[in-house]
Amino acid sequence: MPSVLFSEKKDGLYCYIAKQDLEARVLHIEFDDASCWGGNVELEGGKSYYIYPQPGKPSLPVRLRASKSGGDASGTGV
Repeated sequence: MPSVLFSEKKDGLYCYIAKQDLEARVLHIEFDDASCWGGNVELEGGKSYYIYPQPGKPSLPVRLRASKSGGDASGTGV
């Protein structure tokens, strides 16, 4: 279960996965409101992760644990 760093940039939300030295823009996040934030996270390039939903949007940057959700374009997970 990799540790993922979420940060805000001028053109949107990004996540950095240190284990893969990968930074990608977040295309979609399942829950993105004041009461719940997280769930399935889709990244630019086709990878996807699952972040356990947080009770509200966290202050960014924030480091969270993520699990592979297997939604990448190749169908092989991460």
